[in-house]
Amino acid sequence: MNVNVRPGIALGERTTIMVTGNTLKLRRRWRWIIGLLFSLQTTLASADFIVSHREPSGDTDTRDQYTIALIRLALEKTKAAYGAYEMRPIPASYYKLRARLATSSNQYPNILLEESYDDELVTKSKLDFIPFPIDLGILGYRVCFVSPQRKADVARITSIEELKKFRLGQGIGWQDAKILKHNGFNVIEVEAYESLFKMVAAGRIDLFCTGANQASAELQAHQTLTQLSIDNAFTLVYKLPRFFFLHPDNQLLKRRITTGLTLAYNDGSMQQLWQENFGPGLRQIHLPERTVFYLANPFIAHLDRGYEQYLFSPLNPP
Repeated sequence: MNVNVRPGIALGERTTIMVTGNTLKLRRRWRWIIGLLFSLQTTLASADFIVSHREPSGDTDTRDQYTIALIRLALEKTKAAYGAYEMRPIPASYYKLRARLATSSNQYPNILLEESYDDELVTKSKLDFIPFPIDLGILGYRVCFVSPQRKADVARITSIEELKKFRLGQGIGWQDAKILKHNGFNVIEVEAYESLFKMVAAGRIDLFCTGANQASAELQAHQTLTQLSIDNAFTLVYKLPRFFFLHPDNQLLKRRITTGLTLAYNDGSMQQLWQENFGPGLRQIHLPERTVFYLANPFIAHLDRGYEQYLFSPLNPP
């Protein structure tokens, strides 16, 4: 085999020069790759932590205002440790069941879904949850909008058996509907939240029971329904722990929100937010002056009771 070598350069020297040239090329490529990875890491580190949430279904829907404010409070409490964040609403058309499906499929980044706890929901949907009661248990105190046709009849009720004769409207997929049915009530389930106010005002249902913390604001928001009124005679009470549910892959979200809620509760800022949102309305409802009917909730049998340390008492509000 013939090898052409220029005069004055030995074969070994030429080979060394060729290897050095290839090494330089490889080094340049590695520098480029390392620079690209560093740039990508820097971009990801500086990006906001996106949290998706439900938004009100309409201008008169006040239910999610506190929840959204509480998410923001938890994120603010953890901003120093976890970094910047961005809150993004999912489409308003996502009613409860559709929002639950979106959470199960992780359709949007870091969806936080406020739900009433249900053993079956946890086992079948495979969703994870943060065992901190979002509203401190107040949603388990229910007062009812009453139809004008049955208002006087409802005011004369002295037993829970009498109350079971009336038609109660509730939303499809609401835990309240399951609890009421289990306790023997005649429940009519409706998909659209706004329809319930119109139906009770028009007498198509006799009662629409909602959270004691929600009723006054809801009445104010529906002033155009002149026949709409809140019953003053009774309160239904049952355990209705509401938690933030999330996809099990989103463990960083779980840690951050859990930390934020705990910090907010311990420094009193959560209770302050709670009072600002619910205190005025609760004072108008006069819970201690009502007849109380206690109902069983068999759908939380497997839930650890540690959350109960945070529950609200109407006689000792936070």
